[in-house]
Order: sequence, then structure tokens, then C-alpha cells
Amino acid sequence: MENKFENSVKRFRERLENLKRSAPRCQYVPSVDAPPSKRLKSTVHVINKSRKRRVMECPKPQPRLRPADRVQLPKATGWRKRVNDTEESSTVKQANASPTIEHMMNQDADQDILQCTWTDTISEQSTSPPPPVIDELYVELMSNVPRESAKKEVINNWPREIEVAIREAKLVLLVFLRLVEDVAILQTIESNQRRKDMYQALTNNMNDIFEFFLRLVELHVTAFREATTHTNYQRAKAHSRVVDMVLLTVTGFVEWVSISHIMCSNGKLLQILCILLNDKAFQCNSAECLSQITNRKGQLKERKPLLMLFGEELMRYIFSASQVLPDLTVPTSIEQNHIFLKKIITVLNGMAQQLYVLWGKEEGTMHRPPHFEIFLECILSLTRHPSLTITHGACLIWNILIKHDAIAKDNVINIYVQKLIEVIAPKIIKTSYPNSRTIPLNISTAAYICLEFDSEEEFAIFYHRCRADILELFRQTTLIQPLITFACCEQWLNVRLSKAHTETGNESCSVQDPIYLEWEALVSVIDSVVSRILMVSERPSVQSGLQLLEQCLKIETNNPLILSVLLSCISALFVFLSMSACQISSNNVVAMSGVSLLPRVLDKIFTALVYNDKHIYAKENSNRLQACKNLRRHAASLMVKLGHKYPLLLLPVFDQINLHVKTIVQQPQHQISKMERITLQEALILISNHFCDYERQSAFIGDILKDVLHRWTTFSNVFKSAFDFMNYVGLNKAPVYPFESDPNCANRGNIIEALYIVLGVIKRCSWPDDPDRASRGGFVVGFTELGNPIYRNPASPYIIPLLPHILPLLRILNELFRREALETLSDGYKNIHTMLEHEKKNLMGVCSVPTDPLDPAIKKQHTPFDKMQHFMTLIYEGCYHMLGSTGPSLGRDLYQLQCIAEALISSVFASLEEVPDHRLRPIIRVFFKPFVYSCPPAFYDTVLLPLFVHITPLMCDRLMTRWCYITSLYESGQLSEELNDSQEVLEDMLNRTLTREYLDILKIALVGGQISADNVACTTIDVMDHDEHSMDGVTHSRATQSALLSDIISDLGAKLLKNTITSNYILRTLLSALSWNDGICSKKAVNILAPVMRFLAAEQLIDVNKAASAFTAVLQGLQIHGQHETNQAGLITLGVQFYELLRPRFCVLTEILQYVPSVNIADIRKFEEKMSVASVKGNKVDKTKKDLFKKITTHLVGRSINQLFRHEIQISNLPPMQSQNIKHSIDLIETHQNLGLPNLFHTSK
Repeated sequence: MENKFENSVKRFRERLENLKRSAPRCQYVPSVDAPPSKRLKSTVHVINKSRKRRVMECPKPQPRLRPADRVQLPKATGWRKRVNDTEESSTVKQANASPTIEHMMNQDADQDILQCTWTDTISEQSTSPPPPVIDELYVELMSNVPRESAKKEVINNWPREIEVAIREAKLVLLVFLRLVEDVAILQTIESNQRRKDMYQALTNNMNDIFEFFLRLVELHVTAFREATTHTNYQRAKAHSRVVDMVLLTVTGFVEWVSISHIMCSNGKLLQILCILLNDKAFQCNSAECLSQITNRKGQLKERKPLLMLFGEELMRYIFSASQVLPDLTVPTSIEQNHIFLKKIITVLNGMAQQLYVLWGKEEGTMHRPPHFEIFLECILSLTRHPSLTITHGACLIWNILIKHDAIAKDNVINIYVQKLIEVIAPKIIKTSYPNSRTIPLNISTAAYICLEFDSEEEFAIFYHRCRADILELFRQTTLIQPLITFACCEQWLNVRLSKAHTETGNESCSVQDPIYLEWEALVSVIDSVVSRILMVSERPSVQSGLQLLEQCLKIETNNPLILSVLLSCISALFVFLSMSACQISSNNVVAMSGVSLLPRVLDKIFTALVYNDKHIYAKENSNRLQACKNLRRHAASLMVKLGHKYPLLLLPVFDQINLHVKTIVQQPQHQISKMERITLQEALILISNHFCDYERQSAFIGDILKDVLHRWTTFSNVFKSAFDFMNYVGLNKAPVYPFESDPNCANRGNIIEALYIVLGVIKRCSWPDDPDRASRGGFVVGFTELGNPIYRNPASPYIIPLLPHILPLLRILNELFRREALETLSDGYKNIHTMLEHEKKNLMGVCSVPTDPLDPAIKKQHTPFDKMQHFMTLIYEGCYHMLGSTGPSLGRDLYQLQCIAEALISSVFASLEEVPDHRLRPIIRVFFKPFVYSCPPAFYDTVLLPLFVHITPLMCDRLMTRWCYITSLYESGQLSEELNDSQEVLEDMLNRTLTREYLDILKIALVGGQISADNVACTTIDVMDHDEHSMDGVTHSRATQSALLSDIISDLGAKLLKNTITSNYILRTLLSALSWNDGICSKKAVNILAPVMRFLAAEQLIDVNKAASAFTAVLQGLQIHGQHETNQAGLITLGVQFYELLRPRFCVLTEILQYVPSVNIADIRKFEEKMSVASVKGNKVDKTKKDLFKKITTHLVGRSINQLFRHEIQISNLPPMQSQNIKHSIDLIETHQNLGLPNLFHTSK
């Protein structure tokens, strides 16, 4: 029988060699030697895949051996063939074998090895040595056999198993690891009761198990060191493998066992792990195991014992391990050391998290742990590390500590603040990706970048996040030590300023210039620090801040990049001017010096605004020209920032600023663009909001708009039809090269200028926030029924007359998508209405690579098509932002206009069936959402109700059609996870996003809600696209349940639901959304439907058809989304509410329940009995009712794709194992005696 076994293994290995030569490599099975977090994550992925899916993913294997060629071993009684090989596929490891080969090896092992009768193959009485196949592969395969046995066998022989384990160390460790994965970590055992029994058995014997682990580690570490001392490296390697396996196994245990087992024997496990951190052979696995311990969650009593790690001995072990440098003579040493340090960072992060939870708690109030200084010194040393990944991890630990109120006040932390700032300040200076990627042979930042990141884009995304976290650390240090933090910035700025006076020949306009990089980093730090100055009581001296500001004003340079960062520095230090203004008195020298600096600051800004580069090569250097444009835009934007943050400081000099702006605009020698002029006007409007005088402010707005009023009247002929508009802007003409010579370019510029001037006025102009000042200034014109003041906007008299000229433009924009208009487009502009690339990336969630906004090199050369597409995008976004801002800004002046609803229907909502999804989204989200939210209740009937009557049928039919189309694509296989860049995927995402945004409007209209300020304040495309996903964040189940139970219908919602047209289409949309293939849409619909149905039932507006449709929709939603817990919880609650609400009047609901597959009629009767009992909890649903409804609909709930083809296997329980006396082996490694392993599988005959 042994020969048969050897022949089987021989064939197995021959086939392995064939597969090695032929099978391609693929990433499918994780290595056993991989860190447990990665291995277990991959195991979860593999174990949840269906058999059909796995076969499809794996490369096609070689033809299997014919039955005649295989060794037919006798079947073992009491055994059935194990079909589910997914678990075994995650445990195979073979040197130089690809994951595909390992996958196939597991299948053969299941069929060739597990079918044999072990008691016949290896006789109990045999004294001959076993076949020489007990290598790593064989051990890995064999470990699954007792694991599967243990799942079916009552675990009653743990003491005997541990005795066996001393001799079969590695095999038993693998058994433990795989068993724990199935029982505690992954919980893959189908029988919940069986899993609980095994979990209890493991827990009851955990003391012995951990004692066994500790003995094994001590034994084999000692043996490893002795073998290494005697240069017996082969034997040492065998012992090291056992130690590694122990550490991996312990890692699987420490995540979930009681802390008492980890801390047994006075924390012996922690001591061993900390000691092994300093042994290069075991340090990675030790750090991984230790990180699992330090990052444990739980109650305070479970966390407090971990403070033992802050003892002197253990802390010094951790500190010394973190200081070991890699051996540069070994090629892989740098990489191994880097991996280890990242694990050490995880360990320290866990320790910091434990401190954060325990420090200062009432239960046994804890203060600074012993040897806290060693812990901080360890973090500080890792912060200095050249690897940015290590530095970033260390900075996150500092952030954890400093954000804790009690820890931040500790004296030791305060001592380390200055050291920390000195270490992290140089890290802010931007680091470039190396030009050539080579194997790292030295300890440098560039070497670690090559080691960690495969592309420049990947590094840029990481570094952006790393830099943001470091700057956040500066903000936090300012809150606890403002004087020290600002002093460091002051010193750095003074050094930089002293250098700047001597750097006269620096004409480089590159963002890679070291001088620019230092300036940019310094300004970022100063802005972060100064932004928190007003939040602390202990502030730096105003005089020192003004001196720094004055020194910045003295810098003269011809480099536009340096001038731009100087403006940023002035902007950051401007807060000291505000602080000095609060201290003005007759004898306050500091305050008077601040007042004298204000004109110099404004002069510096305006000098940059009209900067004209006189460099000899300026006209030939495109980068320098672009840098000058960026500088002028920066100066104009800075005026808006100052007008927004410090309007009262600029109010006394408003007339001078206004006069200066007019002078600059009127002088032709100044290269002020139209958009820069509009930006300056917005700054002036922000300051004028503090006039607190309606007449004065209105006159100023009229002065800004006087030229625009005439221009809009001249557009009346242009906006008559889509063809007139296309002819005016040049869409029906061939593109002109170069685009500067395009005769229609001026026409497009006129429209943009007129549009954005009006947008700036609507967005920036407002009445005073203080009701008393508003009343005294003439802004209040009346009061509402509730006594609230009614304000008037100073811009209303000028904006309202413009609406008849603006609304035709909105109608034209929709008509451009008609077939006749599309056919009129010239060949060069056929694709002019497609989405921009950055819009597609934002929609698909693709992270864009962060860039320096001042970098002139990122400005690509635009073609005439790019210019026209940019123009059309600005028109669309500008129009809907302008109209969306009119509601919140103009208020009643807008809503009380005669026939405003009809005007909007014939313009904004005209030809909506022709408008594509990406152009419909701004209409819904940017215009309609704030328009509905801002409408006063008095105008619901005259304004909002007609609009909803028009739009609800259109949106309902459109969404249902689109979802049917998308569903058909999924069913036909044209839409899948692999098609990430196809047009169909883009349409799918657009449809999902549009549906979510429309449901948000329905929620605001029906039950009320909040609206983001971005909906009315955004003007740039980038900000708008960023906002589109803000409503799609993580949903909170508690908030969902609250919405289901407490929301009531608003006044507007009552009017919409009582109207026959709007009620039917709204209800149809919401019920359909329950089963649309988007979980977020389904949850949004669930939250709205509960109060809607309660209102309709209370108003007697539900008939039998609506009741049946509503209840059926809930069941369909469960069928589609029931496999997701959050969706299922909401749908179950909604279903019970519907049944409880509608069943007394409509018996058809009971009939619908009877159509649920495999439903038990007795359960329905029981459910009926429960429903007959009136609820005493208001809208709150009884848990027993939900449980019954869940049980009834169990077979209706859809299954995840990874469960669809799962093959259920039933394996009979094995008879109890018999205890036997085991002969102890002397040598655990070299013995060839029968170790008693076959006895585990002995079956009684």
C-alpha cells in the first residue's frame, strides 16, 4: 500500500513539473508566508468565490490524467469526497510554483490523497519510516485533513492533541491556524451551532493552546540560535520555519481571544515578541503579531493590560529594533528593513490608540505611562526616516496624541513639540519622483520612492495625502504650543527673507526650482499655523507678525512664481493687520503701524495685478507668459479672499480700492482680462455688503451692471433660435486655426462676460446678517405670517429686468440637442457636447493626480475644438449656477413675479427629453434643488406646484426607461466590472447619479431636508464636479431608521401628494427606485416612502392597486437588494409598516405574501396574528414582527453572486477519536518514527 501511495505522489509531482513549464503565472492564491492581514484578506476573497467563477478566472489547466493512468486507492469508510476546494486553494505553498499550479495541486490532492484509506495506507504497526514526502507542500495539504475532521468531530481530546503537537509542530500549527480561520476569523462553517460549539471548545482550552505556542517558540528559537552558532544553517532554517509558523498562528488567535490569554505568565508572549523584534530572522512576523495585539478594540479592561508595553524593558526592545539600519551589502536588505519598519509603525500606532482611549478615563484614571519619553523618542526617530511612507505613518501617530486634550497638555509632549517641528518642516518641501527607477542601493528618499511606488502618478497621490497630514500636524501643534510653533515659522521665514535679498538673478519659472520649492513649503506652513492663531488665547505678538509682513513687502523680484508665493505669504500674515486694527488707540504704536501697512499691502497686490513681464525672453517663453497670467489671477483672487475674510478692515478704504480698480480697467496698457475684472468687482461687492445702507449699496450694484444691461438687450436677436445662437458663436462654421483669429471669438467673449458679471452680482450681493442693521439700513420690507422679517436684495431692481433676456439663453441651450441643431454642427464640432475628461474621471471616481496650480508647464496648448468645448461648458455651468443662486439671493422678489413658473417651464425645462444626462444633472442639482429649498411657503401653489406637475412625469418616464436599458445591458453581459472605460459604464454611472440627485429633490419637497452651500456658491466646474459625490457618502443605519420612523410630510409635500398628477408619478418613481439596481437609490427611496405612505393612508388616497403595487415593490426590492444588510434592514421595516398600515383595508396583501417562494402558510398566519395586535410604540416597528416578516421573505431575498453557484456539501460526523498512549520522540526534526498522525483518522470497523 505504501508503494501505491508513493506512486500516487510521484505522478502528482510529475504533473506539477509539467504545469510549472506550461501554466502562466497569475495572482490567485496568497502565500502562506505572507502577512496574515494580506493572507486572510485574500482568503476571504477566495473563499467567497463560487466554483463557477473560480474556474472562469483561472487559466485553462492541462488535460487531467485518464482514470486508467491514476492510482486507484481504496475508499475510506465514513469519508466523502471534499468538493469545496476553495479553502485548500488558499493554503498551498510550493517553492517556485505559480498560484495556478497551486490551485490545480489542491484539486488533485483532494481527489488523489483524501480518497485513500489512511488506516490501510499507513499501518499502525508499521515501523518503517514514512515516505519522504513530508515537505512543506505535503504539510500544507495534510493540515486541511484534521481541520475538516475537527469540524465534524466532537472536540474532546485537546490535551492529547497538544501532546501530539509537540512532535508534529508545523502540521498541528497549520491545523490550528486553518481551524481558527474557519471558526473565529472568517466564520466559514455553515452550521452556526457547530461553529459555536467549536468556538467554545477552543476557548475552553485556550490556556493550554497558548502554553503550547509559547513552549514551541522558546524551544525552536533556542534550537535555531544553537544551530546558527554551529553554522548548521539547514537545521537552523528548519527551526526558523517552525517559529514563523507559530507566529503566524498566534497572529490568527490574538485578534479575538481574551486579553487574559495574551497576558498569561506575566505577559510572556509580549516579552517574546518584543525580543524577537531584534532578531532579523523573525522580526517581520513578530511585528505583525504585535500589531494585531496593539490594535485590538474592546472595553477599557481589555485594553489596560496592554500598557505593559510601555515598560522600560519592552519599550527599549521596540526602540532598538526601530533603529537598526539595513545592511547595504545585501541587495534585499533595504526592502526587508522598510517592510519591517512599516510594521513597527503599525505597532506604535496601535499603542498610541490605546493611550488615546485610556488616558484620563474615570475608571482608574490613567496619566502618563512610565517611560513615555522612550515611546516619543522612537516615534521621533521614525519621523526623521528618509522614507516618506515611514514619516507619514509617524506623523499620523503624532496627530493621534496631540489631538487628545489630556495628552496634549502633558509636559513631555510639550517638550517634544519643538523637536517635532524641526524634523517635519523639511519634509514639507516637495519631493520629485526620480527620473530613473533603479534598485535601491542606498538609504535616501529617492531610493525609497522607487521601492514603494511604481509610477509618478501613484507617488503624487500619496505625497499629496502625506503633505496634507503633515500640515495638519502643524495646525495641531499651534493649538497646544502656539508661541513655539510660530517662533519656528518666524525663524524660517526670516532666514528665507535674508536669502531673498541676495537672490537677484533667479529668473527660473519652474516649479522644480529649489528656491521656489522652499518658498512654497514655507508659505504652506505659515498659512497652516496662522489659520489657528485666532483660536488660541496665547497668541504671538502682533508686532512680530507685522514685522514679517513688512519684510515680505520689501522683497522685489522679477520672477512671477516667487511673486505669487509672496502674495500667498502676505495673505497668510494679513491676519495680524486685522488683530492690530482691534487695538487702535491714540497711543498704540503697534496698531498705527498696522494701519500704515494696509495701503502698502494693497499696492503690492495691485502691482502684481498689472504685472507686465519685461524679461528679454518673456515673449518667447510660453511658461513665463503663463506664469504671469497665473500671477494676475492670483492677485485678483486674493482681493476676493480679503473681501470675504476681512471686509471691515477694507471698508474704510473702499472708495480708494474702487477708484483704483476703475483706473486699472480703463487703462489699455494693463493686461487685465475680463474674468480678472469680474473677480475684482466681486471683491468690491463683498466689501459693499457691509455698507448697511440699501440705497448706497443698490447704487453701487447699478454702477457695475449699467453696461451689462444694454449688452443683454442686444442678445435678443442671438437668442431667438438655436440656429441664430450657433451662427453667433461659430458652431456651424469650421474651426479656425489659430483660434485667436476666429471672428466669432469676440462674440463668445461677450456672452461669457455678460453672464459672469450677473452671476458675480447674484452670488456675492446680500443684505446684512444682523437683523437690527438690516432694519436700520432699509433692507426689511415686511414680515411673514410668523413674524419673520422679509428682506430685499440691493441687486433685485437690476437682476429682475434681465430675466426675460437670460431665460431665452437657457431655452437655447436645451434646443441645441435637437436633431436639427445637431445636424447643423460643422464637422469640426460634431462631438462638442461630449463630457470633458475631468468630468468623466470625477464621475467614475478616478482620483486625479494633484498638481501645483502655479505650475505654468501644466497648461497644455488648446485647439479650437478645446476652446469651443470649454466655452460651452462655461455657458452651461454659469447659467445654472446663476439661476440656482437667484432663489436664495433674491428671495421673494423672484418668486412673486407674475408667471414665473410658466417662464421657467418654457425655458429651463424646455426640450428636456432631448437633453443628455450630463447636461440634465446641473438643471436638477444646481438650479432646481436650491430653487425648491428657498421657495417661501406662500408661493408653493403658484410656483413650485406647476413646476412639479411638469417635471415629475418627464423624470419618471426618463428614469424608468434608462433603468430598463441599463438592466438589459447587465443581463446581456455588455456591462460588467471589467468594462471600466466603455460608454455604457459611463451612462450607467450618470444614470445612478442623476437618480440619486432627483430623489434628493423629492426628499426636500416631501419631508424637508438640508442643502449644501455648494449648490448655490460654486462657480467653477471643478468644485461642482467635486460636490456631485458629496451626497453619496456612507449611509448611517441609525439615521435611516430614524427617517423611517419620524419624518412627516411637509406643507409642500402635502400639496404634491394631494395633486393627482404629481402624486401618481412621485409614488411610481419611489416604488420603482426600491428595485433599481443601485443600493443607494433604494435606501433613499425607503427613507421617503414610509412617511409618504402614512400620509396617503391618512388622507384616504390609497386604493387597492396602489396598495398592491407598494407592497409588491417592497418584495421586489428585497429580491434585488436583500443580500445587503443595510438595504435589507430598511426594506424589512418598510414592508412591516406597509403591511400594518394597509392590511386592515386591503386583504390582497396576504395573497401577495402567499406567492413568496417556499413560504410557510403557518408563518403567514402567525404574522397575521401579530399584526392584529395594535402597536403601542407609535411608528416604531416591533422586533418580533420584523423577524417574522424576515422569515417569510427569506427565500425571496436575492443571493450574492459569489453564492449563486455554491455547492452545499454534507459530510457525516466521524466517530469519536480514541485516546492512545503516544511514544515521545526525542528529536522533533530528524525523527523517522511513526508519529501517530494516522491515528487521527482511524475509523472503527
